[in-house]
Amino acid sequence: MTSLEGPLSDPQSGVWIAERLAEPGTVAGTVPGGFEAYARVFHPIRAQLLGWQQDGPVRAESRPMRWEELAEVRGTVAHPMMQWSSILAGYRNPVSNEPGWHYEDPLVGALPAGTLAEVSRILGAHTQTSGRCFAGLWDGYGWVAGSGETLPGFPGAGDPEGPAQPFRGHESVQTARRLELPLRDYLLFAGSLAVFAEPGWQEHNGWDPIQSPNLLWPADGAWFLASEIDFDSTIVGGSADLIRDLQQAAALEAMEVPPDGDLTHLGDQLNEVPD
Repeated sequence: MTSLEGPLSDPQSGVWIAERLAEPGTVAGTVPGGFEAYARVFHPIRAQLLGWQQDGPVRAESRPMRWEELAEVRGTVAHPMMQWSSILAGYRNPVSNEPGWHYEDPLVGALPAGTLAEVSRILGAHTQTSGRCFAGLWDGYGWVAGSGETLPGFPGAGDPEGPAQPFRGHESVQTARRLELPLRDYLLFAGSLAVFAEPGWQEHNGWDPIQSPNLLWPADGAWFLASEIDFDSTIVGGSADLIRDLQQAAALEAMEVPPDGDLTHLGDQLNEVPD
């Protein structure tokens, strides 16, 4: 399995980003401005139909669901700037022994592994330097600057003779210079884009098992991806062809968005945002 290089001691490869960022919370404030087009990749959700029998709750159905489908179910409007809470329209998931549909919240601040693998496959066709990409990881996650103990689920967890986890608490985490962007500091890594399509790449590289890069771009700057830590969708900037390919990928739910699009909870102007 391929390993990532890093954390890099010098953030020089990402210093260009800050000068191209617009107002925080917007599309071009999340991904640098200047790209031909932008897409919003909605993090996948899952719907479960819960029933009840004498001996307890029963999961009658469980399946992936697109945001667009949920909006149709809830009678709200699916559009590029829709927000999770607004398309739910105040829906409360069933609790205790209540039957009904349970809608699992989308992952915040990370692309699920399967979605990242599909996005990486598409991104790889739109750069000449897929073998040399840079990944930014927000340095505020608790597991990043931890004690160095192996996390549960990592090889060697609970086994004093097992392999040490290679990243969490590593000395280089303390000494590596951060890429300083507005409101966020990042550790930088380098490697092939193919890494992010490999099953188990997080554990192999010492990352939390559900984490994806918060920032990702190739050496030739052909595109840029950002999974902002507070957002439940990922923004990609690149060529019009790339954005079209993301939209047309059957395994993804993606919509083109304008550079000045508001990604905050106030950005949904077509659905009422619950108090």
